[in-house]
Amino acid sequence: MSSGKQNDSDKPAELSLADIIRKHRKTSGSKTPSSGEESPQQPPKSSALPSAGMLMLRIWPWILLAGFAFSFFWDFSGQQLNLFGYVVSLEGLLRIVSISGLIGFTTNWLAIQMLFYPQKRRPILGQGLIPAQKEKIADRLSAAVERELINPDIIKKEFIEKGILKRYTDAVITDFRQLTSDPGFKKDVNRLLGVYVRRILEDPAVNSQIISQTEKAILENVKDSPVERNALKLYLLMKGKTLNDMLHEAVAAFPEHLGQAQEPIDQFIASLPARLRKDRSYIETLFITLLNTILDQIQIRRIVQESISRYDEEKLERIIRDTTDDHLKYIQYLGAVIGTVGGLIIWNPASLLLLIFTASALFLTDLILQRK
Repeated sequence: MSSGKQNDSDKPAELSLADIIRKHRKTSGSKTPSSGEESPQQPPKSSALPSAGMLMLRIWPWILLAGFAFSFFWDFSGQQLNLFGYVVSLEGLLRIVSISGLIGFTTNWLAIQMLFYPQKRRPILGQGLIPAQKEKIADRLSAAVERELINPDIIKKEFIEKGILKRYTDAVITDFRQLTSDPGFKKDVNRLLGVYVRRILEDPAVNSQIISQTEKAILENVKDSPVERNALKLYLLMKGKTLNDMLHEAVAAFPEHLGQAQEPIDQFIASLPARLRKDRSYIETLFITLLNTILDQIQIRRIVQESISRYDEEKLERIIRDTTDDHLKYIQYLGAVIGTVGGLIIWNPASLLLLIFTASALFLTDLILQRK
């Protein structure tokens, strides 16, 4: 009998409750609830200017370089311009404008390069701004991320407002409904329950405590009733056993009779989905508590800071350039245009009035187009 009992306990003990849930949840086809939104795609790179405008900016330094080279052969020698009776000499205009534009382009290019290079500290050249300040950048960026982007309050707000909490609560209830309607799940739970009860009752300390407390309760219950007390004694006498012996037998046989209680257990399991729907606030509170516990353990600032600190200089440069390269190039090529404008002013300060008028007209046009 003992070997049969051992075999019976070993067979279902191979699966834990988590294993049983996982097994039947998998066969029922349950899935983790999706957000209902498509996965965000990689955002396209945006340029600071439309492609046509950027193309003109890219060409401009080459035009200036060609103009500078051509100025050695011809540069408005002896030519003048008469504007409203005011004579303006054009001599030297090409070289001044072209060299000023090239200086503007070169200085902006050099400034951008100085953000990243030299990557390693050099005795004379020093080190690029971003490599030299990598630790400070990591600290400031991680603080900003924690404060503005991924702090626990924002995550919890998203969790509730985006309906994630509701979806997961509904998923739990749906899963329970599918599980509790599965006969295999009920059978496995009953078998597992029998294993747990048998293991508990096989513990000598637990076994002794149950028998002792039960015997005490029975004797306490009949001590004030002579009829019941004498009836108990007569019953025990007829059985030829003590009360303690009978309780030992009853406790030992309890796991074997547990299967007879399968129907009430099945009814209890079947009632769980309705109870969960009624008390769904309890599940939501459980999710929120779990989320709070997880977020309290995650040190977002430290994670971001350590991640950035582990980047080498080349990877850090690549990350920054991947997100800002178009705008950095815009600044670089715009230096050529600004330098050209500066060259006009150097050539003739009176041209500043024309430049102010042109800049004002461009600004007003842009403002009008923006409001449309």
